[in-house]
Amino acid sequence: MKKWYFYIVIALVAVVILWQVTSSNDVKPAAGPSRAQIETVGRGDLRVEVTSTGIIQPINSVEIKSKASGMIEELSIEESDLVQRNQLIARLDQRDTKNAYDQSVADLEVAEANLKQKESDFERKKDLYERGLISAAEFDVAKLAKVEAQAQLVRAKINVDNNDIRLKDTVVRSPINGVVLTKNVEVGQIISSGISSVTGGTLIATLADMSEVYVKADVDEVDIGKIKPGMKAKIAADAFPNQVFFGSVIRIAAQSKVVQNVTTFEVTIRVKNPLRRLKAGMNASVDILVADKKNVLLVPNESLMTEQDLMQEIARIRMSDAETRVGADKREMNQVKQGQRRTGAERPAVQDSLQLSASRRGVILKTENGYVTRMVQTGISNFDYTEITSGLQEGDQVVYSFFSRALLSGEEFRQRMSSRTSMSSGFRSQGGSR
Repeated sequence: MKKWYFYIVIALVAVVILWQVTSSNDVKPAAGPSRAQIETVGRGDLRVEVTSTGIIQPINSVEIKSKASGMIEELSIEESDLVQRNQLIARLDQRDTKNAYDQSVADLEVAEANLKQKESDFERKKDLYERGLISAAEFDVAKLAKVEAQAQLVRAKINVDNNDIRLKDTVVRSPINGVVLTKNVEVGQIISSGISSVTGGTLIATLADMSEVYVKADVDEVDIGKIKPGMKAKIAADAFPNQVFFGSVIRIAAQSKVVQNVTTFEVTIRVKNPLRRLKAGMNASVDILVADKKNVLLVPNESLMTEQDLMQEIARIRMSDAETRVGADKREMNQVKQGQRRTGAERPAVQDSLQLSASRRGVILKTENGYVTRMVQTGISNFDYTEITSGLQEGDQVVYSFFSRALLSGEEFRQRMSSRTSMSSGFRSQGGSR
């Protein structure tokens, strides 16, 4: 009995192994889709945006320093305070500068009195000289004394002005209307002059006018060629996800930046910020409007293929369609190889052939006589749809496989661009509905 059980187990194992081998031999790689997707060419709106992320920065940022050195006696600002032009920021110890100013004022009074005395003496000497009662030498001495007194008065006035400037320099005022971004000193701290110090002086505070701000966005090199100064942009700050701010591109960097092997270019966008909700340093997402077209011919991106893909795809579709004639297959395949497409219009001029060949793509059309290929001219495109500028008419039926190479390539492109949104840019699929 045991031998019989042993033989039965061996036989069952052999049957299972044989079944697995035969089943694996029957498995064949998919040769392509078993049926095709058909979509009618229609009109719709197409909107293309380049998406990126950026940092909000003030347009006019000013570092406040004092021309004078000394100890801070008064500091009238705090961070985030709104300040007006000429508003008091800080006042330094004024005792030395005030004493110097008062002394110069006293010296000016002495110089003025001395000049009056010298002018009076000069007039007396002049009268005596004209009557011949004094010599010419004595008259010249009186004239020289008057001139020296005038020069002394000028020096005294300059000294008063200089000391007045030094006294005013101990009072630091705001040069702009703005907000205090940082406060770097406290009352009682001794600061150095921003003019005479070799270190550049002590930073008191940083002010910025935030009524308008810059958004510095890093745009991927793939998309930078589509962006031009003047294009409109929408900005959404992470702090205000439900609010949209609007701006326009004013500058595109000439030098790229490379971060983690991704090449980007800095795009500067000017944004209105009347309520000053946008703060310096905030992160923001940026949508730059590249194109917004209305009522244009649209086809799915999956239906557009290169000439090589067209030959492979139409062969798959025709093989899966039992009603397709072999003679029509051969004739259409020859047309693809020879670059002859039935477009219903004249071929482009010779001088345009190089420009067209760089982006020549085509579609497969379903007609009454079967499937045909047709090359088209394309315009703008987003994730889902592409504009057709020539080669198709409204109502044409384009054919593509459910699992075509174009579909897979489009999906891979969409995933790659979506994964880079936090660092770089990409197309945003908006519009395209028909």
